[in-house]
Amino acid sequence: MITLNASRTRIPADTFQRVACKGERVRIERRGAKSVYLVPEEDLKLLERVEDRYWAEAGQKALREFRKSGEKAIPWAELGTSKE
Repeated sequence: MITLNASRTRIPADTFQRVACKGERVRIERRGAKSVYLVPEEDLKLLERVEDRYWAEAGQKALREFRKSGEKAIPWAELGTSKE
């Protein structure tokens, strides 16, 4: 997180209000470069929940596939160690 005081870009007060109070999303572009977006905190929290659910489901799927494969698990203590 950066504070507005620390940012080199000045965001107009009305733009900040549109995002924070009205829930609008605002695209910010700098000299045609990649864009960034200002989004309401609620949108960010929703996106994080969606991402968490996606990864939880992917993890569960991988675990089911591993169990189905019959492969032997590697003990945690052995991870990253070499037997050579």
